Amino acid sequence: MIGKEAPEMPAGTVVEFFESKDIVLGVCLNVKDQRLSILTETNREMNLARRRVIFASPGLLDPSEGRDQLVQRLLDLRKRREDLAGSVRVEELWEVLEGEPEGFAARDLAELYFSGDPSDDHVAALQRVLLRDRLYFQYKDGLFVARTADKVEQRRLELEQEARREALLEAGAAWLKQVWKSRSPGRKDPPDPKILDQIKDFCLFGQEAPESAFVKELFKRAGVAPQQNTAFRLLVQLGIWSKDENLYLHQQGISSDFSQEALEAARQKTSLSAEHLGGPERQDLRHWDAFTVDGANTRDFDDALSLEKRPDGRWLVGVHIADAAQYVQPGDPLDREAEERTTSIYLPDARISMLPAELSEDLCSLRLGEDRLAVSFLFEVDEGGTVHPCRVVPSLLRVKRRLTYEDVDRTVEEDEPFRVLHGLAQQLRQIRLARGAVLLPLPEIQIHVNEHGMIHVSRYEKETPGQLIVSEWMIAANGLAANELARREIPAIYRTQEECRPETDQVQSDYPIFHVYRQRRLFARAELTTRPGPHCSLGMDPYTTVTSPIRRYMDLVVQRQLKHALQTGEALYGEEELEALITRIRVQLGRVAFVQRKWARYWLLKYLEQEDIQSLNALVLDKNARFAHLLIPDFLMEVNAPLPEDNPVSPGEMVRIKIERLVPRDEIFRVQIV
Repeated sequence: MIGKEAPEMPAGTVVEFFESKDIVLGVCLNVKDQRLSILTETNREMNLARRRVIFASPGLLDPSEGRDQLVQRLLDLRKRREDLAGSVRVEELWEVLEGEPEGFAARDLAELYFSGDPSDDHVAALQRVLLRDRLYFQYKDGLFVARTADKVEQRRLELEQEARREALLEAGAAWLKQVWKSRSPGRKDPPDPKILDQIKDFCLFGQEAPESAFVKELFKRAGVAPQQNTAFRLLVQLGIWSKDENLYLHQQGISSDFSQEALEAARQKTSLSAEHLGGPERQDLRHWDAFTVDGANTRDFDDALSLEKRPDGRWLVGVHIADAAQYVQPGDPLDREAEERTTSIYLPDARISMLPAELSEDLCSLRLGEDRLAVSFLFEVDEGGTVHPCRVVPSLLRVKRRLTYEDVDRTVEEDEPFRVLHGLAQQLRQIRLARGAVLLPLPEIQIHVNEHGMIHVSRYEKETPGQLIVSEWMIAANGLAANELARREIPAIYRTQEECRPETDQVQSDYPIFHVYRQRRLFARAELTTRPGPHCSLGMDPYTTVTSPIRRYMDLVVQRQLKHALQTGEALYGEEELEALITRIRVQLGRVAFVQRKWARYWLLKYLEQEDIQSLNALVLDKNARFAHLLIPDFLMEVNAPLPEDNPVSPGEMVRIKIERLVPRDEIFRVQIV
């Protein structure tokens, strides 16, 4: 800062430099290369880089004087320059120079302000003032430039904001220090509520948080480690978050709370009865023996089945889907909320519905003994499994029986409807297999956390009679919807899958699940498109999904498009509108899948802790030079482990692993092959 042509600095030169934002005086005792050996006004000897000097006065002091005397002279000099600085009115100087585009050296400004040939004390005093000034002058390339009036006002606002920030840091640090020191749980409000929001953001996003610098400084001043896990512990201690808070939901911006506008719209719908909304075009099917088949804890029933024997010996199979489109209109508050959510989310410890409970669990839900609006897919099937004329009709339905998958599995042989539906479902599957469908079933791991925080993990197969009946008839209904739209050349949200490559690099294994995992990796990803196309692994062409309009926004949109096409022969949604919608759906579904995957793994790791599980069986899926990629079959959880030097393992082999370290909150799961 002393300029390009720096003065010589022999011993005895008094220099000024910045130390912790303060200007400090020192006397040069010796010079070596570009470093000065100096004694400061605080009676401290130090080496100073020459570039740190902001002002130098050669020959001002005699370095041969005693140390105490030199320090006193420096203190006297500081007082003299500070007194001079106190007489400088920066605003007066700025008023003279405002509007001048060029910059001025400190000596030129001292000459202007003090009138005449200024001494080093005058120059140093004025420079002190201008370097401390943060409002009127800007220091640039060794010169002081007067800001314009507009820039001064802008800078004034910035400084006021900085002052508020500093005050908030001081008050916030005092609050944080007190909270952290107490270590007792309970809410203690900070001096400004936004501090908590900033700490939350830092916990979730770390360095990427908008106010990460503020939070880190806050933590440092409070003597607290400025780390994300520290922020989490603080928020738990304050009672704002629980120790099992789902941070992934917060990171993805997913909330379980509905807007007041959506809740009010849902409440208004409760006055509408199904019979009132029925209309003459609806077929009254309330006399049919319709039943639901779902999990024991299901509350939102969006599909039901029925079976009727026709006089000609054929069976009439009904797949009845809740008519959510009748209650949720395009563009209304409920629709906007549903589109933003895209899908209901099922987590081990929570459920986040796409629609408010008034609709998802009541008005739209095919509840036992209640009159409900539905869209019914009707199939005539003969004893050989051949499907004859099919049709889709709006209907009025009343479910007569509520069953679980286990109920159906127990009675499938004794109860004729279940036996027939199961037999027909098996024939539907054979037809799909003949069209090239590929079955790669995986068991489902269900994780449930009760109100006491205890974790229950269960595993069930998807190929039971109840599962087969429901899955095959839902696929049939979805295929019928796709065919009805495609033959009218109406765009929709179709599901396509182009390629199902067979496994060519065969690896021997005694475990079928190994081959399922390897084969799945070779499949092309299923895509959402507005034009119909084949879905290779399902053996369907075309295919869409319409059977879960309460739980999936895509199904709700397809249901609307289908109903409108059946009524008018035309499309409700245009192709461009659907393409834009598909883009938004893909993004949100990616977020939801991320949350579900991460949160299931968190609770599985917690379960290993809870049960004190130390070792497990693991299947080697793959390996490289250093690591084996493993699957834990009991939980369908994948993990990497270092390859043991003295125990080579191969893909397809089952090994035993030992848990080395487990920290669920930090996603740490380290294992060794034993």
